[in-house]
Amino acid sequence: MEIEYWRNRHQRMNKERFVAANVFALITHAATQPLDLVKIRSQMLQEGKVYTGLAFQRGFDGQAIFEEIHAQGGGMRRFYTSLDAFVIKTMAYTTFRVWGFLKFYDCLNPDPRRTARMDWMIMSGLAGGFTAGVITNPVDLVFARMQVDELYPEQCRRNYKNFLDGLMRATDEGVLMRGSVANGLRIGALLASMTNAYDWMKENSYFFFGPWWMNRFVATSLAVALGTATSMPFDAIRVRM
Repeated sequence: MEIEYWRNRHQRMNKERFVAANVFALITHAATQPLDLVKIRSQMLQEGKVYTGLAFQRGFDGQAIFEEIHAQGGGMRRFYTSLDAFVIKTMAYTTFRVWGFLKFYDCLNPDPRRTARMDWMIMSGLAGGFTAGVITNPVDLVFARMQVDELYPEQCRRNYKNFLDGLMRATDEGVLMRGSVANGLRIGALLASMTNAYDWMKENSYFFFGPWWMNRFVATSLAVALGTATSMPFDAIRVRM
């Protein structure tokens, strides 16, 4: 027990967690960036009142958006709007999300030998996620604007040269914190739902099926589905603001 305590005595963000989280985040976000671009453009194109009962606007078909972007030329590079903005956004989001959750988790559960209660994990996820969302909102705002800029007519585009240019121009407009509450609720809902669902599903899967190789996959699938369902409404609001 003391060995386990010594190994896990640091529950907050440290150098090892920072490096591991950001390395894996850059790899996974690089693989899923085309899907993220399609998602954001779909959210923007579906904005507006629905008259037919279903949202059959231009952004309803994600595959059509993907093919439209690909047809513009440039290959897969077309899906990566700005390399510097992508790296800054990924590292800022990952660092503050992990830091926020671990910070509040350690405050509520200071003894690493004790597994936190479910309500403590929910409170840690909500508080840490909301804090991270508000702090990183300027980065998310600039990156989202760069991703949807091609949807506007030529005369209405912002044409940010790079992330720093976009950040400075957004500062001049005084809109850096626009949508910060929605962004905070988005990450808070994501953390509060996924951490509990993953632990609960993995524990029950192990109880019923034993040391099965699918335990982590099943638990991750459930957590991702629940996290997506709870955070997407706030994400759509954030993007459209």
